[in-house]
Amino acid sequence: MLKPAQLRLIQQIAEHGQLQLAAECVGMTQPAASRMLAEVERLVGAPLFLRQPKGLEPTEIGQTVLRRANVIL
Repeated sequence: MLKPAQLRLIQQIAEHGQLQLAAECVGMTQPAASRMLAEVERLVGAPLFLRQPKGLEPTEIGQTVLRRANVIL
């Protein structure tokens, strides 16, 4: 079970494509957001975002988690 703060971070990462901008939107530092994302990915058991040169892009599993996050929030 993911916490609302984790779900909000996932939404913001998908919206902005950058961890730094997503962290600012949810009111946390980039290192804290990076740790939270790593924890979520550990809980899910798979990467949620592909790290691309132009930013973060949701994986197939990431898109599924994002849809659930949107429903829950």
